[in-house]
Amino acid sequence: MELQQALAQFDRSNMLERVLNIPEQLARAWASNQNVQVSIDAARIRNILVCGMGGSAISGDVIRSLVEDQLQVPFLVNRSYDIPPFVDSNSLVFISSYSGDTEETLSAYRQARERGANIICITGGGVLRASAQEAGYPIFSLPDGYPPRSALVFLTIPILQSLLRIGLIEFDARHLDEAIAVLKALRERYQPAQGPEHNIPLIIAGKVAGKIPIVYAGTGLLEAAATRWRGQFSENAEMLAYGNVFSEMNHNEIVGWGIPDAQKQKLQCIYLRDRDDHPRIKLRMDIVREIIEETSNPVLEVWSEGDSPLARLFSVIFTGDLASVYAAVQNEIDPTPVKKIDHLKEILAARQ
Repeated sequence: MELQQALAQFDRSNMLERVLNIPEQLARAWASNQNVQVSIDAARIRNILVCGMGGSAISGDVIRSLVEDQLQVPFLVNRSYDIPPFVDSNSLVFISSYSGDTEETLSAYRQARERGANIICITGGGVLRASAQEAGYPIFSLPDGYPPRSALVFLTIPILQSLLRIGLIEFDARHLDEAIAVLKALRERYQPAQGPEHNIPLIIAGKVAGKIPIVYAGTGLLEAAATRWRGQFSENAEMLAYGNVFSEMNHNEIVGWGIPDAQKQKLQCIYLRDRDDHPRIKLRMDIVREIIEETSNPVLEVWSEGDSPLARLFSVIFTGDLASVYAAVQNEIDPTPVKKIDHLKEILAARQ
């Protein structure tokens, strides 16, 4: 089925439009919530924690990839009902929940309150918003009508702005302008009207059809992008997707590529690469590519674009988001509904 026809038939909730609008979302998110007051003494902060799940947690991974080299304190992402025992009044805790009703995140929020942590909430409503308003915590409000995974920009920018306002990081606003320009250029190249010859997301969608994507990146900037790619293939295209980072996979997972050749043909390895990957990681990725391609499908490579870390990271995220939507409609799936998640929540609610 022709791509435009498949999109019209299966992308009934306009997931593609949300992805294509990421450049505008960046500008909108930066301009929003300018009046949110964040009065926290940077000198008191000994650690930073982002609590969230799924699409509301990936924002923490993105920010960690972007600013960890600037921070003088540990930065962790907490995907759990419980928070680490070191969290106390010297901790900065971001509570991120698009719905405001995510049970794991609410549990973490309650514990952070009990410990006297410095709390900032990022939410669209629900129990979290009501409680945070009552407690007087800073709240960054989220726009309505987005599946959490498509609200990544709106969930991410408040963390960046908060760290900047507190004085824990520096950020050049020109990097935001560059990221928007890079993403707009990619949009022109990768929109559905462009043929498959040079449309990388469309090529990837075709290559992963009937296979399991295995997404690898180096530690550092693109580690968050690899997590994002796996999540987007799972939620948007309803495909199992796995991955790892270099060079950790060289110490265990590489041996797993010794499975029978027939099984390896069902896997499609995708490399996410950045110009600032460690030189030894670049070498390791090249060598492992040769090993994989001896008996499996050719490895696909996606290189980041732009100068600033923000532009480079979001260029790869944008490409992966598009690939997952194209894969969904090629699989004749609407990329927006997450029926299995909804079903699980219904059962959990009935078993309180």
